[in-house]
This record gives sequence, structure tokens and C-alpha cells, in this order.
Amino acid sequence: MAFDVLLVSAIGDSKKATVLARRLRALKFRVRYDAKRTHTTPSARDLSDCNKATSVLVLWSAKACNSDEADSDWVHAMAHLARSRSDALVQADLDETVPDEPFDTDERFDLAGLTARATPGGFKALCETLGERDGREGVADWLSLSSGDEAGKAEWMAAHPNDPLAQNGGRRQATIAPAPETVKPASQPTRKADERVTTAAAASAAATAQLAGASAGNRLELKPPKPEVDFASDRSGRASGLFMLVPTGLLLVGMMVMAFMFRTSPAELSGGGGTGIVNIVASCPAGQVPRSLVHSSLLPSDQDEGAVDAAQSPGEADGN
Repeated sequence: MAFDVLLVSAIGDSKKATVLARRLRALKFRVRYDAKRTHTTPSARDLSDCNKATSVLVLWSAKACNSDEADSDWVHAMAHLARSRSDALVQADLDETVPDEPFDTDERFDLAGLTARATPGGFKALCETLGERDGREGVADWLSLSSGDEAGKAEWMAAHPNDPLAQNGGRRQATIAPAPETVKPASQPTRKADERVTTAAAASAAATAQLAGASAGNRLELKPPKPEVDFASDRSGRASGLFMLVPTGLLLVGMMVMAFMFRTSPAELSGGGGTGIVNIVASCPAGQVPRSLVHSSLLPSDQDEGAVDAAQSPGEADGN
């Protein structure tokens, strides 16, 4: 939505700016003013409103011109953006502070002392300028009328019928009635309109008939499956599979039983030498090796005698 006036002021001047915004709205100006603003850097909406508003009204004051405050940078940034547009910037003074250049040489309206009831002379001139930029005339004359001057207000409204103040519903665009010869009853269509309607209806009926014929020649017959016929072979296949699983399972069970019955114990694997090992350990004194063990296959044949001599005890050697 494009506004008639975008109001720019310092955060410290929000009360005075709010009073000015209310008085401008009473004159049917569409005013955009953010009284709850806390940011000091122009936002995307600030820049968009500054580019779309018909007039950007900047209020200069000691707080707006204080370069030590970040809020002053926001006011100056909005003022510079409005000044870059042709005939968009409008300036006013809330006190005697002079803004920095280039704004110090521009025209500024004096609004010092403006309240909800007090109306300085600069306010009327400001409203007249804003009205002219918005295509309105005589706004200052309306402000000159007293609140009880009904006759003067009626005369002003008659002189400015298209002004929002003259319209109870607010701002409306002026409507121009058509010439009498061009007015036609809505219930009586022209002959050409009848011909177009008839042609369109005939074309629609022909297209519908073509679609019906095409659909009739390409109908699909649905054939649902019959369980007793289509799935009989599948059932027989499942039955034969079950019959094959039963003997296979019985065969596996039998093989497991036979393996358990004919299993080989560790004692049988050792053979007759198992008990002999126990007897050797029990009968031979420590440090002696029997002759039968020495002559076993553990030693090569050519070393049997040397091994026997080395293994015999001193007493046995003397006896032989």
C-alpha cells in the first residue's frame, strides 16, 4: 500500500510526531508512522515505504540532529533517500535547531508549538503543500474554517467534491457516468452476443458428442480373476512343495541320530597307548626314561644306542 505521507522523526520526538500524524489523518491523509520504532538502522520496510510514499516528511529537532546518537543516523539516512527522489522530501522544524547540509538550505515549515489544539501557521502551509503533491486543493482553506461553520464546510465540499474530506466513506476515485446513448440494459444482450452464445453452445455440444463416441468405441472390459480357476495351479505347486519338505526333514533327523550313536570318544582315538601313558607316568621314577619309550619312533634309528646310554642311570650302566 502506497501512503500519502511517510513521517520521519527521532525516537525522542515520538510524542510530537504522533500528534502530527493524528492531525494529518484527520484531514484524510494516509500517513505511515512507526511510533514503536526502536531500531536505528533503516529496515527493508523503511526503505520500501520511503521509495513508495508520495511525500516523506522529515521532522528536524535537536535530537534528530545530534550526531552522537545512532538514531540521528537513521533520520539522516531516510532524509537522504527521500531527497534523491524528485519532489518527495518535505521538511519541518520542531524547534530552532538547524539541520546539517544540504538540508539547511531547503525549505522547512515551522511546527514549533504544535499540539492537539494549537495550530501554528506553518501547519496550514505544510498541509497545503502535502495536499498539492497528492492532487488535492484548498486544504489550507478547510483548516481556516471554524468547527461550527457548517455552511462554510458545505460550500467547501461543493467546490471540492472529489476531495476525501467531501466523501463520508473516505478516499474514493471519482466515477464518470457513461453517456445515455451508450447505456444498455443488462437483461437485453445484443444480437452479436446472442450469436456468439449460440455458436459457443453448438461447438460445446459437438465436442461433447465426439468425446462420447470416442469413449464408447474404446471401452475397457474388466475381467476379475476367478480363484477356483486362476489360482488352482499355484495351490497344487504349494502342496507338492510341502510333500517334498517332509521326507527331507526325516532324512536329516535320521542322519543326526546315527551320528550321535556312532560317535568316537577321545579314549578310542588314543588307542592302547592311552593306558600305557598312564602306567609309564606311575611306574617310572622321576628323571628316568624307559627303554621301550626310547626305542620308539620318537628318535631316529641311528641314534637309538646313544640315547639309551645317555638315558640309563649310573647303576644300570655298571651292571651291564
